[in-house]
Amino acid sequence: MKKYEYKLLTISAFHLGKRAFQAELEENFQRWGEEGWDLVKMEPVNGGTWISWARTSKFLVVFKREKV
Repeated sequence: MKKYEYKLLTISAFHLGKRAFQAELEENFQRWGEEGWDLVKMEPVNGGTWISWARTSKFLVVFKREKV
């Protein structure tokens, strides 16, 4: 039976609009792909209070790779 390990990452939606952060994130994603990590899911996480509209404040990113 295959076994997996997981990597969880939280990314601020605010930082996604910054070019330098995007470049760093792309480098990390490329490196993790080379290391065998597979992006499984990227899910928005809503912030705000019950009296204001919910908005995406960050993203939860899940990677997995097979254990060797």
